[in-house]
Amino acid sequence: MTDQPIDYSTIPKYKIGAVSRLTGLSVDVVRVWQRRYQAVIPQRSEGGSRLYSDLDIARLRKLRQAVELGHSISQIAGLPDSELETLGSKQAATIGAFSLAEQPPDQYAILRDRFLSSIERFDVVAADEEINRAATLYPPRVIVKHVVIPLLIEIGERWAHKDFGIAHEHVATNLIRNLLSSLFRLYPPNEGAESIVLATHTGERHEFGILIAALIAATRGWRVIYLGIDLPAAEIVRAVKLSKSRLLLLSAIHHQNGVTAQELNFVAEQVPHNCRVWIAGAEAYNHRPLIEQFDWILVRDFDDLDDRLKR
Repeated sequence: MTDQPIDYSTIPKYKIGAVSRLTGLSVDVVRVWQRRYQAVIPQRSEGGSRLYSDLDIARLRKLRQAVELGHSISQIAGLPDSELETLGSKQAATIGAFSLAEQPPDQYAILRDRFLSSIERFDVVAADEEINRAATLYPPRVIVKHVVIPLLIEIGERWAHKDFGIAHEHVATNLIRNLLSSLFRLYPPNEGAESIVLATHTGERHEFGILIAALIAATRGWRVIYLGIDLPAAEIVRAVKLSKSRLLLLSAIHHQNGVTAQELNFVAEQVPHNCRVWIAGAEAYNHRPLIEQFDWILVRDFDDLDDRLKR
């Protein structure tokens, strides 16, 4: 009797970080697909770590391709590899139709267009499925940069040009807000993490900037205390003191005829000395003397924020 050849493709050898790099899926997405849908079933090492094989990697890649084509992960997770290859071949044929001088379709743009088309006809269920498809494919910082921020800009422009009514804008922003809020649950703080308080002062009702900032902080392991919008400066300072937070992040976008200056001065005078204050938003640039006087940090954009939180 001859020994059967070893099928090396079935040998579990990749930890989940390597799986993420090889498939383009975030670690959280791999875990959700595995736990909720049994898309792949990793084996355990002697030390208890989950290990994935080359076959698992290939299957996850096929699943990602199918989801990018618009299929729901809940509907395709149980399909055999042969059927997944059939679904994925449609995408390969589409990309192959482009010349070398052309670019394949922008998957982020396709997702955004589907979402906006659903909003236009008030198909809330379809719009919700599209925006949540992003969460199954991409890590939060990618979703923010390539999906959420471009969508918010486009929604604002359509509203300004009367292509969207107020009802359109409310439905769309509520779905985006729900998405961002749900992503928080995937990122518990690191052990021993410092606290960061995020808020806007009285009269400042622009929410998405500070909400996105809170999500970015959560992905970096901070203990996030999200107070929301339109809070009196005294309440913000109180939260900082009671939580013993190391960092306070404020967002100031709207000009308010002296209200912002009054609120920021109160924070500057009352916030504990061991708490650093960062501030972002268009209106913040009008208060440079105060920012420089109290040695605050003026955050330029979300990339700047992410870099600072990471460091």
